[in-house]
Amino acid sequence: MNRSCKIAALAFAAFATPALAQSGWYGGISIGQSKTDSSVVSNRESTVVNATVVGSDFDSTDTGYKVFGGFQILPHLAVELNYADLGKSRLVTHILAGESPLAGAVALDRKVSGFGADLLVTAPIGPRASIYGRVGAVRSRLEADATLTGNIVFTNGDPSDRSRTTTVNETVKRVGVGSEWKFGNGMAMRLDWERWYDVGKPFEIGGSGNTGEANVDFYSIGVVYRF
Repeated sequence: MNRSCKIAALAFAAFATPALAQSGWYGGISIGQSKTDSSVVSNRESTVVNATVVGSDFDSTDTGYKVFGGFQILPHLAVELNYADLGKSRLVTHILAGESPLAGAVALDRKVSGFGADLLVTAPIGPRASIYGRVGAVRSRLEADATLTGNIVFTNGDPSDRSRTTTVNETVKRVGVGSEWKFGNGMAMRLDWERWYDVGKPFEIGGSGNTGEANVDFYSIGVVYRF
């Protein structure tokens, strides 16, 4: 009886240990840089009326981060949930009114974040390295602050209004590619690029609740732990 119990225990350990080591679950965190597409500049400038755009200053990049967790459904397919904060972009458009001196400017600050879900298709390129592509969607949150200086006004609403804050929540498409390098003991390093498509609401002359619309890219490096 004792011998049978020992054999059963050894058999359980032999099968249970690999199962625990390859549970399929993983989690990690990444940090990197976001970049907002310059289409938001032309969109902003196209809505200026009764004045002339002198030019725009556009700070399109900021530091961002992402936390994520997922499950490896198949050897080459995983599902991943994540939250990302892509930081801010800042656009300042300078405006002239007729022959007057510099009339003023409109400053736009956009902050982007969101919760997302993706499918990852992976392919090994060696014993420790792999590449992957991702496709999914993000429930994005865009907070936009517009501030006026000088003697320019918004094209609708109260002429004394000098600032506006608008928040847009929407579901947008996301795609990306990346690579992963395994260190051992479940740890790995990840390099990643992803694009969030058409984040925000395009500016329109006389429109309200507009934030500008643009793609946002995120380049990051992170660590992954596989349970």
